[in-house]
Amino acid sequence: MHQKPFEEKTDFEIIFKEYFNPLVNFVNKYLENYENSREVVQSTFVKIWQYKNQIEIKTSVKAYLYQMTKNTMIDFIRSNKSMVSASLVENEMLLLQDTTVEHLDPYIVRQAFELAMIDLKDKPREIFRLNKFEGLTYEEIADYLNVSKRSVEDNVAKVSNHLKEKLKNHSYFFE
Repeated sequence: MHQKPFEEKTDFEIIFKEYFNPLVNFVNKYLENYENSREVVQSTFVKIWQYKNQIEIKTSVKAYLYQMTKNTMIDFIRSNKSMVSASLVENEMLLLQDTTVEHLDPYIVRQAFELAMIDLKDKPREIFRLNKFEGLTYEEIADYLNVSKRSVEDNVAKVSNHLKEKLKNHSYFFE
């Protein structure tokens, strides 16, 4: 079943309000510049509005938005290499280009992550969820949980490594 969620102005506004900030946070993890991150997300929504009648979503709206935003960000990086932070290393670009959200069922991915995180302590699991699933920045999480930004960074890195190890042979991701 294909969806056309952007045809009505009210639907577009609801989706914009719900996803704009999480998408900016997602892009900012790579660009490390909120102005540029906002520009990328605004460009994404402009494209969506321009092509609203032709867009048919075969996955979830969220997966579609993140994939489209990722593609817009890659285009932005390519055309603004001098503006993009030097910490955006080539490996991150390759990782971004190799991921294809439209081939992954978000429900199955989330379920696999949840199962892989069962044996983690509560605090690292909560920090990871807030960052990766809710789109909060490290600073926002640090303020919310009253911990240091460095603690948030360390926990996200540890959980990411844990998940890589747990999911490295998962049949859904590696067929």
